Amino acid sequence: MKKKGFTLIELLAVIVILAIIALIAVPVIMNIISSARESAFEDTAYGLIDAGEMYYASSLLENGMTSDVEFTIEDGKFVGENKLDVKGSLPTNGKITVTKDGKVAIAVNNGAHCVTKATSESAITTVKYEGSCEYKKAANPIITSTEACITNANETCSEDAIKAGIAVNVKVNEKEEAKTFYVVKDDATTNTLTLIMDRNVDEETVAWISEKDYGCGEAGTECSTNEKGPITALNYLESKTSSWTNIPAKTYTLADDQGKYTIGRTDVRARMLTKTEALSLGCPVWLYENLSNPPYGFWLSSADAIIAYGAWFVDSGGLVDSVFVTYGFHCGVRPVIEISKSII
Repeated sequence: MKKKGFTLIELLAVIVILAIIALIAVPVIMNIISSARESAFEDTAYGLIDAGEMYYASSLLENGMTSDVEFTIEDGKFVGENKLDVKGSLPTNGKITVTKDGKVAIAVNNGAHCVTKATSESAITTVKYEGSCEYKKAANPIITSTEACITNANETCSEDAIKAGIAVNVKVNEKEEAKTFYVVKDDATTNTLTLIMDRNVDEETVAWISEKDYGCGEAGTECSTNEKGPITALNYLESKTSSWTNIPAKTYTLADDQGKYTIGRTDVRARMLTKTEALSLGCPVWLYENLSNPPYGFWLSSADAIIAYGAWFVDSGGLVDSVFVTYGFHCGVRPVIEISKSII
């Protein structure tokens, strides 16, 4: 009589075969699942990019965008006032930036994958998420320099190098030739370069604040004092730099570093240097270049804290001195701009 069933050896052989099959199949299956999840997350990322482009297109119906807009995702939800119209689920965390000219950058993660795309790219990059998922950075294309600390987006210029003079060429708009500026500050925290032009904005002289702008009389009466700020000089500077469309326009509050005034400025692309900034640089030669012909100096935005009729300026010899705010025959204005050192 034949026995039915498997012998112990046969059962063990089957178990071994099944184990081998499992060892081969499980990684393949897991890889298929992982690839499917990665592909699904990439679809989510492209959906965010499409939503960013739609946001820009919609803005064109309302006079366009005047500045870049950033959208932040935390714990799978948009936070803050800025939100995109997106169908489906969102990444766990990340950021999306829509630039004022319609380009989109993203850096988002789902806890397993990190997807990034720079504004200069058309395709996304996907890598394993390892605790950080940041925008890609590249040197700002409107600035060029021979110094590595400017061209390397991850390097910061030292104070000694700045005092020695770091020249940067800036394309302030698409029509004009690049202009030469010098670095005043390289702020690694905000990724911002503070630059001053190598010459005054033009060859005109202007009062720090005229009697007319102060509202006290006619030119020559010298009735203006400094508690209202350099309104005349700023108005002139801002009018001359309003065409610098590659420089972000800002609305800000100007608080005098000498404590004499606080004024608001709206939609401006350049400002004046302060006394504190001039002295911190040590008044190097590059700071007062191109002053051998009128004007023989340039105004600082700083008021004289002791003399109510005085304001500070830099003369052709590098001296930081105070003179009457109404003197409109000696000083011009020298643009200071603040721009991102790198772009995403």
